[in-house]
Amino acid sequence: MKKGLISILALAAATAAFWPAAGGASTFKGIVVARQHGALLVASPAGALRLVHARAVVGARIALTGHGAVVVGRATHATIRGIVVRRLGTTLILSSNRHLIAIPNRVGRRLADNAPPATTTTAPAPGAVVSTDVSIANGQLEEDDEDEVGQVAAGSISVLATIKAVAAGSVTLDIQGQSLTVPLPGGLTLPASVVGQTVTINLSLADDDQGDDDGGGHHDGHGGGDG
Repeated sequence: MKKGLISILALAAATAAFWPAAGGASTFKGIVVARQHGALLVASPAGALRLVHARAVVGARIALTGHGAVVVGRATHATIRGIVVRRLGTTLILSSNRHLIAIPNRVGRRLADNAPPATTTTAPAPGAVVSTDVSIANGQLEEDDEDEVGQVAAGSISVLATIKAVAAGSVTLDIQGQSLTVPLPGGLTLPASVVGQTVTINLSLADDDQGDDDGGGHHDGHGGGDG
């Protein structure tokens, strides 16, 4: 059992993208790297994520002005900069600008059996700030490269997350279809009414047996937030 990985800061539906307001005539441009709950996660050229309420496929280049989002092209690569939260097998869970994204490494899965028997290279642990290069094909991400560029000083971070399921003493988060189950502090149990809602939560970055936890809970939650 993981220790104190999550605590609830506020059980309120998230209605803002928590992104600095742009100037009146400026245009935000980025690449769609995920779709979740009727919205898009768009990576800026610097790699930070922004939540955009629009319709587009993963890999679309969009321009966002005061008049809305417009698709201006397609991309096959993008950069995502964020904080390592957890690894679920070969899938990396990052927090960027308070948004969670799941980045799979399918190459890692295919080559796992052929990997060298020993290595001194270790993947960045929870709390590391990384710049991750991804390939985009057929609406899917795949991690190509991951560079550690910093470290979070605090032991926890505040993020937006959609509740997928609740159980006695734990909660399951939905991250683009990936299930991440973590215990609640003090065995707290949340009401079933929060399922499907996007809430602000505090995630611990303590590396307590993070390992290859593949999440848990398979109850689908619908409605509520737009995380």
